[in-house]
Amino acid sequence: MAGDSSAQSLEALADSIRDRGVVEPTIFFLELSKPLVGCMRELYGMSEPLLRTLLGRSLSPAIRELLSSADQVEKLIVILESKRASRA
Repeated sequence: MAGDSSAQSLEALADSIRDRGVVEPTIFFLELSKPLVGCMRELYGMSEPLLRTLLGRSLSPAIRELLSSADQVEKLIVILESKRASRA
């Protein structure tokens, strides 16, 4: 059951990224950031209130899930690439 909510969170985040039209830059950034997931998780923890204000409460759980491991980052990249391919 936790896997379903994780996939739904990442799917919602991918939809938000696609709707903003920043799929390609996001994939680039995510590829670069995979080795830094642990550091980013700590930074996100400190800046979560600010990011929640800027990005909205609905994306906060998705971002937290994304930063839980490098595997989650790779899953989001795969989802974004499939959305980019389906759009073309």
